[in-house]
Amino acid sequence: MYDVIVVGGGPGGITSAIYARRANKKVLVIEKFMPGGQVALIGNIENYTGFESIDGFELSEKFFKHANKLGVEFAFEEALSVDFAGRVKKVICNKHTYEGKSVVIALGSHTRNLEIDGEMKFKGKGVSYCAICDGNFFKDKRVAVVGSGDSAFSDAIYLSGLCEKVFVLTNEKLTLHNYAENEFDDKANVCLLRGAKAEKIDGKDHVESLVYTYQGKQESLEVDAVFVAIGRSPDTSMLKGQLELNEKGYIKCDKDMHTSCKGVFVCGDVREGSIRQIATAVGDGAVAGTEAMKHALLFDRNLV
Repeated sequence: MYDVIVVGGGPGGITSAIYARRANKKVLVIEKFMPGGQVALIGNIENYTGFESIDGFELSEKFFKHANKLGVEFAFEEALSVDFAGRVKKVICNKHTYEGKSVVIALGSHTRNLEIDGEMKFKGKGVSYCAICDGNFFKDKRVAVVGSGDSAFSDAIYLSGLCEKVFVLTNEKLTLHNYAENEFDDKANVCLLRGAKAEKIDGKDHVESLVYTYQGKQESLEVDAVFVAIGRSPDTSMLKGQLELNEKGYIKCDKDMHTSCKGVFVCGDVREGSIRQIATAVGDGAVAGTEAMKHALLFDRNLV
C-alpha cells in the first residue's frame, strides 16, 4: 500500500512525487517510457527558469536523480487500467497491480496524426513525429514540417541546423508561446508557407514528396521527410468512466488539481487548461503532490 501513486514520470509527475515524499510519504512513480517522459526527447531547452540552456535528456536525469535521492520508488511499467471506485485506489499495470491511498495522474499526451493519404504508409519511412529522434537521418536533405505551434517552430529550428532546406507548412493562425512569428527571418534555409494545407504524402519505398494546397492552388514539394508537429492528444483512454473528461479527453480539475474522484489528482499536459510547458507541469505537480499527501493523511485518520 502506497500513500501516493503517481502515474506518469514527466516533470509534473516527478515533482508531485518529490513533494509527497518530502512529507515522508511512501511514494511510487509508474512510468512506461523513461524518467522525464517526453522531455527526454527534447533538444535544447531555453525557457525553464534557472537554466539558460539545457538538453532535455540532461534535465530528465536531474529530475530522476532528485526523486531517487529522496527515496521515491519507480516502477517502469505501463498502466493499463485503473479502479477508483473504492476507498483504496488501484492501478493495474502490465506486470503488477498497485494500491494507494491517493493517486496523481500525470500521463501527459501523445502526438496527433495528420490523417492524410500516405501518412501511415510512410510512417518510419520518412514520416516522423520527433525531429530530435529522427532529424539526423535527413542531414543535408530537404524536409517539411507541418504544424502551427511551438513544437513545429522548435522542430524547424532544430532541423535547420541539419538539413539543406526546411519547409514549414502552417495555418493562418499561429499559436506560439515561446517563439516569434519572424523566428525564421535570419535562417536562409527555412521557408515558411503560411496558410498551406498538407494533402498527401507520396513516394515509392520512402517519402519523396508532399502535396499541399497553398493560396488556392495544389502544389508539390520534393522532400525526403515530413515531420508532423500539429499538437498532442491526452493519454486518457483508460480513464473514461473513472474521471470526468472534457470533449477533447483532458481531465477536468479545480485550481488545486482535484479531479471528479476524491483522492485522485492531476497535473501537467493531461489536465484541462494547461498551456503544456515544463514550468506549468512542475507547478501543477507541486500542488497535486501536496494535495495527494493531505488526502493520504486524512485516509490514515479514517476521515475519507
